[in-house]
Amino acid sequence: MTQQNRYDEEHKIQYYETDLTGKVTLGMLINMLVLTSYDQADSFGVGTDYMLSKGYGWVIAQYEIDIKRLPRDHEKVRLVTEATSNNRYFAYRQFFLEDEQGTELVHVDTICVVMDLEARKMVAIPDDAVAPYHSEVVKRIPRLSRPTSFEQADVAATKTYRVRYFDLDSNHHVNNSHYFDWVMDALDEEFLIHHELCHLAIRFENEVRYGNTVKSEVTAPINNEDGTVTTHHHIMGDDERYAEATLTWRPLSATTVD
Repeated sequence: MTQQNRYDEEHKIQYYETDLTGKVTLGMLINMLVLTSYDQADSFGVGTDYMLSKGYGWVIAQYEIDIKRLPRDHEKVRLVTEATSNNRYFAYRQFFLEDEQGTELVHVDTICVVMDLEARKMVAIPDDAVAPYHSEVVKRIPRLSRPTSFEQADVAATKTYRVRYFDLDSNHHVNNSHYFDWVMDALDEEFLIHHELCHLAIRFENEVRYGNTVKSEVTAPINNEDGTVTTHHHIMGDDERYAEATLTWRPLSATTVD
């Protein structure tokens, strides 16, 4: 359904979209939400095929995510997106995940850019790619929270991955959803079972291509005064930083985990 530049779809959470706790994984959640923006673009005739015909591709450069609750297997949800504003080089798009009663479970803010797929660099957003949305044209788009950087000496754990063919998307680089898997997989099972993600800020700095080897680095968890726990993350490789992220977690009680 489309109303102005707001677009929504219904979805039932499937078992293969969840982890061992029965809750949807962050990577799958991002895939579901971003799909709504692809479907909205297709409805306007400026979808992936149109952009590829021009030699361009949309890329999300930054996310900020607030999570009240992650939906569970078989739960029915509504996925919502809105192209909010843009200027010459950046577009601000929001995503929302709601339960059947319309209560917002997840709120996602993103900063998007357009990449020239041959030159592999950011270009000005084509007017015809954003005109159908009638989003607000602004001088400056909102700033999202920037992740906290850290020194190599602060790394508490590292995991290494080799980029596979099946990790790539139509932009010929690693799909964003895999970064979320890499980031969270650096934490051990005990931590992940007993904590629930409530906020994430991630910034992508360089693209990861086929055959690259990346390292997911994480600091030791930091206890905050409000009872939450923060972890800081880097995705590194070939002496480059591909992405950095800061995650905030709610500890779960033994009753909740069981």
